[in-house]
Amino acid sequence: MEENGRKSLFNAGVAMTERIDELQRTFNMARFNPLLFNIQFSRFNYEIMISSQDGLLDECWAKLSTKEREKGDKIKKLINEFVQRNKIIKQNSNGEMIINGENFQKFMILIDIYSKNNKILLDSHNLNSPDSDEDDEL
Repeated sequence: MEENGRKSLFNAGVAMTERIDELQRTFNMARFNPLLFNIQFSRFNYEIMISSQDGLLDECWAKLSTKEREKGDKIKKLINEFVQRNKIIKQNSNGEMIINGENFQKFMILIDIYSKNNKILLDSHNLNSPDSDEDDEL
């Protein structure tokens, strides 16, 4: 409530839900072609996928147990360090982009682990979009 007794238009829960939804949409769009350079964000889609998952972990952070935080941090660190040490795409001396298929396959395994863990965290703390059968109860 505002000081004058009117209901405030801002609701932190709604804002959080919108941020989570936007991060999930961004991840899903980038997932269609992880190796594509995204002009809108000036990054490769695989980098956007990581950033989106980092954001989802951050959004649910306050609700996580110490064990959940440790696991989330471990996965986040693992994938971010992997990509820094093992280039997925690099430029050769002719300016051509070269894809390292082995690193890309490993990345896809790691991002799958990261996204599934984040989905479990969001679901277990009721931060995900409601299921369609839950909508019927509203």
